[in-house]
Amino acid sequence: MRKAMPAALQQPISLIGRELINDLSALPENEDIITDFLLERLQRGQIYTWVGSLLLTLNPNNEISTSHLYNSSEFNKYTNISDIYEANPHIFTVAAKAHYNLTKQFGKSCQVIIISGETGTGKTYNAFKCLQFLGAVNKNSVQPSQDICTYNTMIKITDACRLISAFTTACTEKNEVSSRHGQLVRLHYKGGIISGATINSFLFERSRVTRGSHNFQIFYQMIFGLANAQLETFYLSKDDCYDILSVVDYTKGTYYQEGFRDTLQALDISGFEPDQQNQIFHVLALLIHMGNIKFVKNGETCAIDLSSNKSKEALKNTCTLSSLTEDTMIELLTTILINPQSTWRKHTSYHRHLVTVDACRNRLHSIIRHIYDLLFRWILNHINDTLSLQQEYSQWLGILDIFGFESFDKNGIEQLCVNYANEKMQQYFIESYVENSHKDLQEEGFITNCNSLNTINLYKKRLNIIEENLFLTLNDACQTPVGINMSSIIQLTCKNLNNVQKKFLSEKEGNFIIEHYSGPVAYSIEDLLSKNADKVPNEISLIFNISRNKFLRSLINSEEEQQFTVKTTTKKKTMLAKLKYNMDTLIKELSKCDLHYVRCVRPNRSINNKWDRKDFKKQLACIGVFDALPLVKCKYPIRLRYRDFYLRYSKKNTEIIDRDKCKLILEAIIPKKELDTLVHFGNQLIFLTESVLLKLETYRRNYRVKCINKIQTFWIKYRYKTTSRYVTNDCQMQNIHKTSEIATHTKFILDRESKKSNNSEEEDEVFLTNSLLKNKEVHHSYFATKSKKDVKDVNSIENSFETRSESKNNDTKMKQGVLKKVKSDNFLKSEYYKDLRAYNDNMDIHCNDNNNNNNLLKQHLGDITLHISSTNTRYADNDDEKIWSIYYDAERNFYTIRINSCTLFYKNGILSRRCLAAIPIRMHTRITCLTNSHIVPRSALPQGLQDCL
Repeated sequence: MRKAMPAALQQPISLIGRELINDLSALPENEDIITDFLLERLQRGQIYTWVGSLLLTLNPNNEISTSHLYNSSEFNKYTNISDIYEANPHIFTVAAKAHYNLTKQFGKSCQVIIISGETGTGKTYNAFKCLQFLGAVNKNSVQPSQDICTYNTMIKITDACRLISAFTTACTEKNEVSSRHGQLVRLHYKGGIISGATINSFLFERSRVTRGSHNFQIFYQMIFGLANAQLETFYLSKDDCYDILSVVDYTKGTYYQEGFRDTLQALDISGFEPDQQNQIFHVLALLIHMGNIKFVKNGETCAIDLSSNKSKEALKNTCTLSSLTEDTMIELLTTILINPQSTWRKHTSYHRHLVTVDACRNRLHSIIRHIYDLLFRWILNHINDTLSLQQEYSQWLGILDIFGFESFDKNGIEQLCVNYANEKMQQYFIESYVENSHKDLQEEGFITNCNSLNTINLYKKRLNIIEENLFLTLNDACQTPVGINMSSIIQLTCKNLNNVQKKFLSEKEGNFIIEHYSGPVAYSIEDLLSKNADKVPNEISLIFNISRNKFLRSLINSEEEQQFTVKTTTKKKTMLAKLKYNMDTLIKELSKCDLHYVRCVRPNRSINNKWDRKDFKKQLACIGVFDALPLVKCKYPIRLRYRDFYLRYSKKNTEIIDRDKCKLILEAIIPKKELDTLVHFGNQLIFLTESVLLKLETYRRNYRVKCINKIQTFWIKYRYKTTSRYVTNDCQMQNIHKTSEIATHTKFILDRESKKSNNSEEEDEVFLTNSLLKNKEVHHSYFATKSKKDVKDVNSIENSFETRSESKNNDTKMKQGVLKKVKSDNFLKSEYYKDLRAYNDNMDIHCNDNNNNNNLLKQHLGDITLHISSTNTRYADNDDEKIWSIYYDAERNFYTIRINSCTLFYKNGILSRRCLAAIPIRMHTRITCLTNSHIVPRSALPQGLQDCL
């Protein structure tokens, strides 16, 4: 007999009042109804919709104003929200949830917001809004003293992203502002606030530089932004035509000028000096001129076309900007260095002329791509050095913006790389989000049948064919030095596939077609092998070593510091080999984080100016919305096993754990009438809503804080009961308390060592205490002086001390605490402190003649006879013949107590067996970090607290 379906899984609510629905889980699983519903929301300006825990965002494409969604009131609304899990769908909600989970330590210490979708759907825009919102939240979280520093940090991060965008953004056939790389912005958190960042770039489309059209925006910004006089210094002009820039669109001149001003501002804020900025534009101008060099056939060889004024002028400007001679540049572009390696004969290096125009052009383009890539990596490294923390960090929040699926009229290896990256990311989404949820729900009887397993198998088969058949074939073709017919290779590859595999990879008219998850895409084989090999001449570093341009020389000779290092079995690191390794490494990194998905789509108009519902429905299917719908019908995204739930939220641990005990815990915080709708008790798992989890974590945290406060209260009471207190003037009171504190804790260690004589376990090395005088500064001038100049005569000090001791004892009544005297032979014979015995041999400290300190030490340390020497303060124990010596280090402001060969250190209420830290030790009080100490990692605690634990 099938069990009854819980309330949260029953029939969706009626469609009456659809404007109030903001989650697709409330609608029937009908694709047409969902498509109409989303388009209706778009018309009302509601571009964000929940799909369970996923956020679906629609690109309004400038048809509908959405500025009201990002004004200051919306910032304040989402930064001050009390229940983040019940908030309306918004990109700010996703960012707030990731920030909340990170700072409150819900889940893992690394949170990543993944923003994905097809090209032109608004991924980069939403990523920038995430960054803006996190900056606003961070500003509200810091103290006034940190406000300026934190504000400057967020400005640097935002402008750094804008600067990187200028070097990586280009216009495509479907998107005027398309990001041509994958970008992961890591925000480093320290103490709950953003203290730095690291920007990682991967899958950079460096071939865009030599595409011949739609180049990166930085080139157009420089042409329109620089003044004519500045352009002349680089031999450039707004009126000239440059091959790598193709035809310049002068209608966008104002747009590029504004972008160039933003780029200059970002360069200044990111710490680039004026000379460095000039060097950047110098290299960009060099690449522009190199793109105009042409080649012609000269007999059996190939040479630079000097008959063309444009090519001749380009060669001249290239040599001037690179500080190389024309002969050197001609040799670099038209010859190849042959450097054979032989073990049985002496080898000789020589240059061989290139014989085709295509070979010379490919060599030139590879050098241009290589130099631009090195320049971009240098800028990125400089930015990261400015933004990143100079120490390790354990918590970070990432924003991943990866380029979307592309299909143009003509697709090359660039689109193959983009679409393969999307295949990998989509497969990971289906496996991590859909498949895992499907297993849990199916085991509990929520779902009877689901097509997610078939979908996952399709992804695996498709990717296996792309990687094992196509990629390996193209990589192997790049290893052979003999020219091959690429069309024949593709035909042979597709012919060897079985019928099932041919469904995903086929051949047509010499090109190959891949059946992607988002539809079939035909790829051209033109320049496929040359771009995949992406070979950079080995002699480029030798040539530029003789250049007088220091920046260019250092740029060429520097190693590329990339985020991922490629480890392949092939001799040559091809573009496809790097791509596969980078994606595998990225997914491995994401598996260590908690992920928050944002799926972007863009409704398009058809020929009759109506919404293209077919295309819109296809986009929803491709990003996995329809696959996730059966799973989001379950309103319980949190699933815990009963044992894990009880161990985390129960006050008492028991061996027998059952459903009733877990139910009692939930009934303590949730009314019984709401329990059935918010919690479902399954066979093996307990299902919770996010709001219930939030309440449980809040109660758990408050309970732990309450327990810690009780422990602190009892300890403070014990301290006050066991410490002698005296009634005297302020200066004497401060001095007596300080001396009493040292004596009390010294005896406390001796008592403790005598008790553990029969115990082999190692005890703590540091004892944490609270200062007796919380609001008063303790002066140590009555206890020790800094130099021998303060002591004129040792005998006069002894006489003065004895006289004051008698008068003070007659005038002042002191409360004497009774401390039991113990034997501590085991402690004194310990070999643990041999490295500390000679620590104070060079101390130049003397004791002042304050008899109250010495009398107090007598009372606490037993029957002690005081001896004063010229170098230190000593107390002799008559019974055990132990010498007690107390030193004061004025420079580092701590006391050293020596008991015969044993050495102890004291500072700010802490008595330690090892030398105290040189930096100030942060006290563990309720006001500072006690309330959060139970959830703070040990490595994140101050150094003093680490010593105390």
